[in-house]
Amino acid sequence: MLCVGVFIYWCIVLTETAVFGLIRHKINDTGKNVRVFFWDRQMQRVVPFWQRIANYLVANRYFWLLPTLIAGFGLRVHRLGDKSVWWDEGLAAWAARQSLVAISRWTAADVHPGLYFWLLHFWRAGTGDSEFALRYFSVLVGVLTIAAVYLLGKMTGGRNTAVFAGILLALSRFDIAWSQEMRMYALAALLAVLALWASIRIWQYGKPTDWLAYIFFMTAGLYTLYLFVLVLVVANFTWLVWVLPRAKEKWREFWRWSLGQGVVLLLFAPWLAYALGRIPTWTSASPITLKNFVLIYWTVLTTGIPLNVADYAPYTMPVLIIFLAGTGMLVWQSWQQRDVKNGRILFLLLIGLVFPAAVVFLVSLPKETFFYAPQMAPRYLIIFLGAYVVMMAWAITAIAHQNKLIGLVAGGFVVYVALLGLDGYHNGRVLRDDYIALTATIDAYRHDKDAVVLQTDTDWPIFAYHYPQFWYGVPQSWQITPETAETFLTPIWQQHDGLWLVVTQYAPVTDPNGVLVAWLQARALATRTFAYGDKTLYFFARTPERAANIQQLTNSTPRYETAVALNKNVSLVGYDVPTRDYHSGETIRLFTYWRVPESTERPITAEIELVAQNGRSGWVTRQITILADDIQPTNGIIRQQVDLLVPPEAPSGPYTFALNTDTGMVTFGKVTIHQNQATFLTPADVTISHPLNTSFDHGITLLGYDLDTSNALPGGTVHLTLYWQSEGGVTRPYKVFTHLQGNTFNAETGNFLWGQQDNEPVANTRPTTTWRAGEVIVDTYAIPVATHAPLAEYMVIVGLYDPTTGERVAVLDDAGTAVTDHVLLQTINLQARP
Repeated sequence: MLCVGVFIYWCIVLTETAVFGLIRHKINDTGKNVRVFFWDRQMQRVVPFWQRIANYLVANRYFWLLPTLIAGFGLRVHRLGDKSVWWDEGLAAWAARQSLVAISRWTAADVHPGLYFWLLHFWRAGTGDSEFALRYFSVLVGVLTIAAVYLLGKMTGGRNTAVFAGILLALSRFDIAWSQEMRMYALAALLAVLALWASIRIWQYGKPTDWLAYIFFMTAGLYTLYLFVLVLVVANFTWLVWVLPRAKEKWREFWRWSLGQGVVLLLFAPWLAYALGRIPTWTSASPITLKNFVLIYWTVLTTGIPLNVADYAPYTMPVLIIFLAGTGMLVWQSWQQRDVKNGRILFLLLIGLVFPAAVVFLVSLPKETFFYAPQMAPRYLIIFLGAYVVMMAWAITAIAHQNKLIGLVAGGFVVYVALLGLDGYHNGRVLRDDYIALTATIDAYRHDKDAVVLQTDTDWPIFAYHYPQFWYGVPQSWQITPETAETFLTPIWQQHDGLWLVVTQYAPVTDPNGVLVAWLQARALATRTFAYGDKTLYFFARTPERAANIQQLTNSTPRYETAVALNKNVSLVGYDVPTRDYHSGETIRLFTYWRVPESTERPITAEIELVAQNGRSGWVTRQITILADDIQPTNGIIRQQVDLLVPPEAPSGPYTFALNTDTGMVTFGKVTIHQNQATFLTPADVTISHPLNTSFDHGITLLGYDLDTSNALPGGTVHLTLYWQSEGGVTRPYKVFTHLQGNTFNAETGNFLWGQQDNEPVANTRPTTTWRAGEVIVDTYAIPVATHAPLAEYMVIVGLYDPTTGERVAVLDDAGTAVTDHVLLQTINLQARP
């Protein structure tokens, strides 16, 4: 598509050159060579063909847009599919699968209107369901936004402003990030730029086409994001302050503008009337100071990074000085020259930067509102990112007009800061196997009369993305009791021959005793269990017929076909691998498909290795049983799952799988490993302020901890660093829990916890299964303290637990006897806020 666009662009350029240039032929004396000349109207002389084209391209107002669009496209499409679908994206994909009526009904009861989901519905119909395909729609929207910013910049400060504004947006991590998401924010940003552009055109020209553009873009924006009403407010406020007072025929201008706004509101009224009574109202906001909000806002605009804003202050503050200096020059020039045109554009862009941000800050405050009070999220600020890049480009152009060298340095520094934010953005991006392997197993074995149950439905959109068929969800708000299990499972169990139960990492929170699994196990005639990291997949057969064919494949076609003979009877005919990229320390779940004659003698085993393409073998070796007494082939095909745990020290690069056959090693398939755990720390490499040397089961030791209580106050954060060590060979990916437990009951959490952070070690990047013998794991936590936590004494408690069962790992005494299931590090006192 990009190549086609470039081809069309050059066709237009060359055609226009041929039309407006006067071709003259000059044939040399031999008559064999023909040289083509053009009449250059600016130079008033005949010039060679290519010089004429070069002159034209440099003068062409859109020429410099092309490389900017190509760069912006590349940054937005790079590794587009190499990221797992998250909650909101899964919700968007689920919505796109619904009918237009169903989408309208659902979005009316949601916090966003339906336009983006309607468009994604049609886009999906033509492109498919893959991560890359669904996100590509946002990529195209992001590239169009660069072109729209160019138009807006051209209208404000001329071509130099337009070119630089396009470059800034092309490099903006903020815009790139949302151009790689299945969300409506990139579309809202595009429509906001176009709505502002149409507003300025109305004030300058007032043509019917300008009005049609304004009405279309403004209405579409309102149907995309409710916060888009801020664009409407900014345009109307600018008109009220700058346009109306200076109009020659004020009443005519008043009625003309009012009619346009009335058309916009009239077009939006049907949706508002339908949705107004259904829009939910809730508050999930947490307090944020105005100072922190402004710092986050400015850092996001300049670098695209909303975290650790203080670390970027040495770069973002000089950018602010450049912005203020250039803007001050523009305001002064506009005031000196009484330039109404530039004055209203300046007012429009500056109000567009300040007013919406103020509204987002107020809406994000924790209070009951008409609509809802969300967590302060930078994504709500993206609708005026276009105003920022145009205003910044215009400011730098003003500086360059006074002093080209200073303008060049200022512009270069702003670009450098944008690149600084972009640095490392695409690095290490890997599509994680969250539900891919699990749902592939369901698809391989599920029969028509099998039910699928998700426990719990905390991240149901992610599961629904990977498993689009019908399923039942156990609400996350339920506390599972035997009575609850009986009421929920009985009708599902009785209406199906078998039941697949997906137990997620969230299940132990509401079902710590495994009541649902126990209820099904007590009634099932046969069961199967599949482990997938922090998730477990169970199958329970209800009828004798289903129990008899429990291993029967319903889908025996592998994604990748191969033909490798293990011996004279058994051959590998295909394989599936969930993703193509893995980090070191992750588990590759390889599904192998074997053709096995019925009369083959049992058991049959095979050895599969993970081999680096540089020639080194033996990184991972797994012995598997292809055919055992209890395994029955389906049409001569057996599907076997092979789990290959990539060692933490495995270097980055391409790897293949290898099967040891009777005739030697045969390779097949390909994956890429990304090394991120090469450093091996020993106790001599770390300094521990509070040594412990506490032993856990499974050979795990907590060597000690560091604790920072300088921000231990209501709404603050307690920073904790744990130092772990193991004997190696841990077989389960245990989670670490860190609790701030008080003596006062917390009604919101239903327990005595006033702060908590649970995750796998090192921010989910070093599962316990990857710990090497003797290696020290430095594991940091930021425990958030509840805003309403009383000023009292609290215990800092840590431990480990199995996320699939909720069972905690025992703490051992010197004799190796289990004594407790947690470690009390120390007690702290919360401080009062200054």
